[in-house]
Amino acid sequence: MCESTTIASTGSFIYAVLDNLIQTIFQHLSATDLCHVASCCRWLRDATNQDSLWRHLCQGKGWEHYGTTTDLAKIPSYGPSEQAAGNSVAGDDIVTFQKDRIVTDDNTAGLTGTCRWKGVYMRAYHLDRNWVTNCSHFKESYIGLGKKTHRKRFHFHVDGDLLAFHDVNGAIQVYDIRKKAFQCVIPSMKYAGGINFKNGVIVISMSYHGNGVAHAFDAKTGKLLQKINGNWGGSRVSLFFDGELVITCAHTGMRENIYVWCVKDGQLQRILTMDPSSDGVRVRDIDYRDKMVAAVYDDDYIRVWNARSGECLHKLECPGEKSRVTLGESVIVGLSKKDGMAVFDISIWSRDTGACQKVIREIPWPMSFYPNADVVNNFILSRGMTDSAPDHQCSSLYVYNLRGELVTEMANHIHGMSRNGRNRVFLVDNEPFQGEVKTWKEITFNVTPNSFVRLFDVGCSEISWIDDIRMIIYDRMERRFLFHHYW
Repeated sequence: MCESTTIASTGSFIYAVLDNLIQTIFQHLSATDLCHVASCCRWLRDATNQDSLWRHLCQGKGWEHYGTTTDLAKIPSYGPSEQAAGNSVAGDDIVTFQKDRIVTDDNTAGLTGTCRWKGVYMRAYHLDRNWVTNCSHFKESYIGLGKKTHRKRFHFHVDGDLLAFHDVNGAIQVYDIRKKAFQCVIPSMKYAGGINFKNGVIVISMSYHGNGVAHAFDAKTGKLLQKINGNWGGSRVSLFFDGELVITCAHTGMRENIYVWCVKDGQLQRILTMDPSSDGVRVRDIDYRDKMVAAVYDDDYIRVWNARSGECLHKLECPGEKSRVTLGESVIVGLSKKDGMAVFDISIWSRDTGACQKVIREIPWPMSFYPNADVVNNFILSRGMTDSAPDHQCSSLYVYNLRGELVTEMANHIHGMSRNGRNRVFLVDNEPFQGEVKTWKEITFNVTPNSFVRLFDVGCSEISWIDDIRMIIYDRMERRFLFHHYW
């Protein structure tokens, strides 16, 4: 997709159409149709070159964030193409978006510059085509893994061009993807929790020697910025970090409160607590997204809090000893499962109003296992058992829309799923043992508000990270990392 600078002649009849009628008609056209209209004449090009039209099209594709939180116009490409799709046509086989496709105000033809949201759509379309054709800039790296064999999956955390992970000695390595060089090393710390990485800051929880703290580090220098004294001792801690606020909840087995801290000064902002009469109520599960905290307690209710104000927004019923909760962009999803039951229910509530939109009942799942689900764009991804899995060793993926309707079911040996961006997700598909060898493949999907489409498979390697613009693969046989940049 590109701007056309060809101006065709047209009769005067087009000018007789009212502007508001023209805009009403244009709102019902596709991007392709708008481009065809724009090529007719200068006046129609200007009429279709409107942010209101193109932002609406971006929203329909799930691409609005490519002009806000993940602004593609501000992300440089990752270099000249080293790999292209074999069936690409001329002009489409270049991974890098060509900037001259955007008409600027200083163009020699005297045209109006491409409006902002048409530019967003054009960049997002180009990125999407790269994923669909598996067309990427490809790099490989042996980034100091040491001589020990890695038996566990690598869990990467990426923020901009920086990648952070625990090495075999427990230290945190920070690697600059674009420069292909290490940025810093944060020394090994005993009893460190998972990595939370945002806006150039790494936050890690620590639980040892009767103390409970969280450390915030500068990802570029490794310098300790703040120490958050949570005093949770050796208890398991749920910790979330969005670049500004740190959310902690220590699972002590007694009264469990949720704490909101400011990473800038390490100070406690507020405590999200239940009614004082509810002593002893514990948090079964917790999630955090967009300044909203949701926690399911063992009194069979989910409470949803505004992390900034501390206001309890909703109280939602979600019974069951193995209940879970997850937050989407517009919904709250509760997974309700009681001990001794081999099924669970999915409840969908509106984030804005707390109104129940749908309850999906009796999804099969082993009695002793916790259910799990994730919300990606406008879809709920949940694992459930298949009829062919009496031994509970393999499961299906159920994909529901936000109305609770089953969109698709993958009756494979789904072992796990992960997502870090809004438009891409991968699944781990483990095949049964064949002799003494167990094979697996990992499947990538494209997710838009209205579609869930399989892209391509990655066999015998592990996808360590996938987001909107890149995929990082760990080649276990060669003990190397493969970087695929789709932008």
